[in-house]
Amino acid sequence: MTHDELLERISQYWNAIPYLSQALEAVVELHKPKTFIREIPLPKELSIVKCEGCEEHYPCSTIQAIEKELK
Repeated sequence: MTHDELLERISQYWNAIPYLSQALEAVVELHKPKTFIREIPLPKELSIVKCEGCEEHYPCSTIQAIEKELK
């Protein structure tokens, strides 16, 4: 599906909030934070937290975009 097709589909289901909510929840679940354990223990403030789904630093760009729109 192209980006434009995705946007069109979202607009078709805009009134069906449960479906949109479930889709957003699924994306957020895929992009949850994960603390990576290193051989050398780091203090909590220096621990490495990355996105489990895309391995960017958390919050990843996907989560940032969702959070921005939900403010």
